[in-house]
Amino acid sequence: MLNNDNLFPLYMQVKRKIIEAINDATYSEGTRLPSETELLDTYNVSRVTIRRALQELVREGYLIRKQGKGTFIKHKKITRSLLSADGYTEYMKKTGEKPERKIIEKSIKVCSPLISKRLSISPQSKILELFRVMYIKDVPLGYEVTSYPVLYFDGLENDINDRVSTHELLKKKYGTVLEKSQKMLNVILASETMAGYLKCHVSDPVYQLEKTAFNQYGLPVYHSMMYYDVNRVSFVIDD
Repeated sequence: MLNNDNLFPLYMQVKRKIIEAINDATYSEGTRLPSETELLDTYNVSRVTIRRALQELVREGYLIRKQGKGTFIKHKKITRSLLSADGYTEYMKKTGEKPERKIIEKSIKVCSPLISKRLSISPQSKILELFRVMYIKDVPLGYEVTSYPVLYFDGLENDINDRVSTHELLKKKYGTVLEKSQKMLNVILASETMAGYLKCHVSDPVYQLEKTAFNQYGLPVYHSMMYYDVNRVSFVIDD
């Protein structure tokens, strides 16, 4: 039941109920969503509230409107392995989807104490810091901030673009093969920046996946902080 005294407005409560129904397969991918009138009866709210919730779900990639046919379920929750060393491109290839990336910013800077510790480099070492958004079928999958030591990858900033896989680039140009990674998963609240890139709301729960990747010699070679909407991604631990 919806609650008028809830911290979240009614349209957001409706939106979350529909997302829950999508995630538990009450509404299956590709099927038609109940009509506005049916949703009015289900949630006992105004038509304005229903339309606001549906507009947000369309904007965020959960639903798609088809002229003359209705509104259909577009979203499918993504499953990622916590143990795999695969990067985004490798994962997308396994799912049969085309990798879609957008670089937000890249710059050379002095590393932070955290990066210095994670990558076992001196506190004054320079890194390439890369901000990117990853997509699946035009819907934001994740927002990531990745740090590469200039010591190992001098000139990398000139080769990274929206079309290339960084894992493949590191292998071909620098002879670096990513064989394992160390990860830490937390749930945090979305900042304004995260919400903007992930198309969710400020303070919505998001996964924060901290990852340190190691090469074939066991040396840490890059560090990333990846952020995912909890409603779009699930993580599994393989045996």
